[in-house]
Amino acid sequence: MNTRISFKKTLLALAIVTACQQQAIAEDVEGDSNIEVISVTGVRGSLAKSSDIKQEAHSLVDSIASEELGRFPDDNVADSLSHIAGITVSRTRGGEAQYVNIRGLGPEFSVVTLNNRILATDDGGRNFAFDVLPSEMISGANVWKSVQAKNIEGSIGGAVDLKSARAFDNPGQHGFLSATADYNDLSEDTGKKFNGIYSNTFADDTVGFIIGVTHAEGTKRTDEMYDNYTFGVNDGLSYDVNKDGEITDDETNLVIPGSYALGVYSTEFKRTGITSSFEWKLSDRFELVADVMLTKLEADATGYSQSFYMVDESSAQDRLSNIVLDGNVVTAMDIADVSMELVTLDEHRTVDTSLFGLNGTYFATDNLTLKGDIYKSRSERDSGGKNTYVVAGSPGTHTGHYELNSGGLPDYVANWTEGRSSDDFGNDDFSPHWAARDGSDIEDTVTGYSFDGELLLDYEYMSKIEFGAAYTQRDKTNKAYDNYELGACNYCGYPFTFGEVGADVTRAFPYDNFFDGDSANIPRSFPIFSIPDYAAGLAASDGQTLTDYLGNVRTFGANESSLWNPIYNPVNSYDITENTTAIYVQADFAGDEWFANVGLRWIDTQVTSKYAYNSIESIDIVNPDAANPSWDVTYSDSASQEASGSYRKLLPAVNVGYYLSDDLLLRGAVAQSLSRPTLDQLAPLTTDNAQSGLFTMDISGNPAIEPVYSDQADMSLEWYFEPGGVLAGAIFWKSLDGFITSNTTQVSIAGETFLVTQPINGDTAEVLGAEISLQKFFENGFGVTASYAYTDTSTKVDGVDAGPLVGVSDNSYSLSLIYEKDKISSQIALDYSGDYVTDSYSPLGDDYQTSMDEQYFVTASVNYDITENFTVFLEGQNLLNESNMTFQGRDDMPGNIQLYGRTFNFGMRATF
Repeated sequence: MNTRISFKKTLLALAIVTACQQQAIAEDVEGDSNIEVISVTGVRGSLAKSSDIKQEAHSLVDSIASEELGRFPDDNVADSLSHIAGITVSRTRGGEAQYVNIRGLGPEFSVVTLNNRILATDDGGRNFAFDVLPSEMISGANVWKSVQAKNIEGSIGGAVDLKSARAFDNPGQHGFLSATADYNDLSEDTGKKFNGIYSNTFADDTVGFIIGVTHAEGTKRTDEMYDNYTFGVNDGLSYDVNKDGEITDDETNLVIPGSYALGVYSTEFKRTGITSSFEWKLSDRFELVADVMLTKLEADATGYSQSFYMVDESSAQDRLSNIVLDGNVVTAMDIADVSMELVTLDEHRTVDTSLFGLNGTYFATDNLTLKGDIYKSRSERDSGGKNTYVVAGSPGTHTGHYELNSGGLPDYVANWTEGRSSDDFGNDDFSPHWAARDGSDIEDTVTGYSFDGELLLDYEYMSKIEFGAAYTQRDKTNKAYDNYELGACNYCGYPFTFGEVGADVTRAFPYDNFFDGDSANIPRSFPIFSIPDYAAGLAASDGQTLTDYLGNVRTFGANESSLWNPIYNPVNSYDITENTTAIYVQADFAGDEWFANVGLRWIDTQVTSKYAYNSIESIDIVNPDAANPSWDVTYSDSASQEASGSYRKLLPAVNVGYYLSDDLLLRGAVAQSLSRPTLDQLAPLTTDNAQSGLFTMDISGNPAIEPVYSDQADMSLEWYFEPGGVLAGAIFWKSLDGFITSNTTQVSIAGETFLVTQPINGDTAEVLGAEISLQKFFENGFGVTASYAYTDTSTKVDGVDAGPLVGVSDNSYSLSLIYEKDKISSQIALDYSGDYVTDSYSPLGDDYQTSMDEQYFVTASVNYDITENFTVFLEGQNLLNESNMTFQGRDDMPGNIQLYGRTFNFGMRATF
């Protein structure tokens, strides 16, 4: 006799290692009538259910679930996924989890679906950003770690299928209301969130309806070192360090800081979502489900920063003294006549995401089930020309001392002229400089049709055959608007001060806790300025003849400030269309102690890419003797381009399980899979820093990019030592062919040497890893879930070893301690992600990379039931005040540092 666990609603919807109640998995475990039912409630029941479903599934699957209507384990779905073995997350400014990495591979190697439907995205590629999706709208998520032929193709790391709540999941009338207030100790702001769900079934449970509404708003803040540009060995900079009139070999190819910027970035957000479904059992043989999801994210960000430009490739670098070298790395120096620049930026991200679907199930006979599904998903981002990045500078106003520190921010000590501080500077000191406006309107539309069939068989070892076909059409347009060519650098070189034209621009720094907790000697405040008043200052110069700080005279046109307005930029725009047809067949086998499924999936993909291209024709330095010179860059007219491509592939998949004993299950899986290029990797959008004299160029795409193909194998051993308890270990291997990586080369353009970065298909890559997880509960109410994953990767480009895969962490683990008894339910969880390479480039040379530092993310929660239907709770996130930090090959050479503080939530929820 088999034993199955059934469940009632739990107060704490946890599933740290594995959990789920998904239909696709449930189909694997239905139909066994010889089952003893044991009723278990609470967290113990939730995790017992997860282990039961994991055991019965016929592939390698880990999951999470919301056991209580409207309540997910974390505020963000990606944070909940990070508790699963082998899954880590990447975070945005503000610390919110945005993308998931599965088994060491980044989000570009995974597919995220909702109810087995592809979700449209608001970024330039395919990667689904979890921050647009309120967690209250999701009832669960499957993570498919091994491949089945019947599942949507496109993932090598793993596939994530999110599930929305349905009324038939919990028949009868149910309701849920919650209110939450949150406080962040860095932004010192209080946010709020409201959530309500109503569900009911009618007509003898043949009709079901559910609707959920959620709204959240607040402020997220990040203190950031975002521009620490360093000249590297390949730049060939030399300097007479000891001032003896000669440059020795030790004074050539120096690694030397070029610029340093510290700032604060604050985002005011509103996130609203509506989800609903209508289910109708028209007869015993026919069911219909119509569902809709609508979300809107409004995230308006403002940033202020202070920048110091210390070294460039012009003769102005003679301002250096007291240089300290560690090998060829400049670790400290004094800089004379440094220009202070202030940056104010506004970024607007408004995203509307929708998904409409209709699904029908027809039980043609007792053995044959047919399903059809139609859906349309759409994401629109309204940001075209609405972002602003403006710079004001005060040239040669101080001398500075720059010094590297191990593991954190470098020191920067400014000695201002006339005994002033940066806060004393005002409109008469600052001049306009770089003034950019940009942003893209992005529309992504996915339309899908699928037909699936399941035929039960009465053979001794073959239990059923599954078959089906799917057609998906995806169209993504990116319309970019900017003023790069005509207006962004029209005021470069500090042509006048704002005071000269009567503009009131500067304001006091609005924060008193800038980079709190970091011991570096840095400026803790600086002036900021208003973008509308900055624009008024540019307009005030129209028609005037003005003299800059070097004595150069310039007459401005009567309407010259109109060049500041953004215009459509075809060179940074594209239109990608992708059509995919898929056909699959899968046979399921089973014996007394084993099961297996074997299948083939054939895919045919057609891609068309439309874009435009221009080239740099000339580069001329405008003011070579200035403390911060600028360059006049001339571009050719843009020319429209179109590229087409196609690929076809037959993808086999095999999953096998064998019971070594009643509670010990051995699994194995082999498959071929693919991961498509992100959509923006198919269009070569080009940006460069020529106007600033840094001479770097980034080409985001390459029309010749092909999918990454993978041969992969998995093996796991799972010990279900007690109801709800499991100890599992797994090993996995993936051999990638044509993996996509960034390639940086030196290219001569218009007489200057550029570092040009562009994605290419590498030769090969291998991923070898292991996972182990434990789930155990005790009779006293305590429990523990733990997991650890190790991933080792290697790559080759042009047959030469090229180091590890970018974005892959070697080590990650998760540990949760849980207590639930009587009216109290609580947990504390630690998620660790080891360091990983973020960029194959480092200023130190080809043998080094830029890497993200390791992270420890701790969350905790306590729930208390005042009554059976009313609960109060307290939650904390990032309790260790962790930050994002990248280092460029040495622990004293940071590339980027982000601090975003701790967040505390207090709320209440009611059910009826």
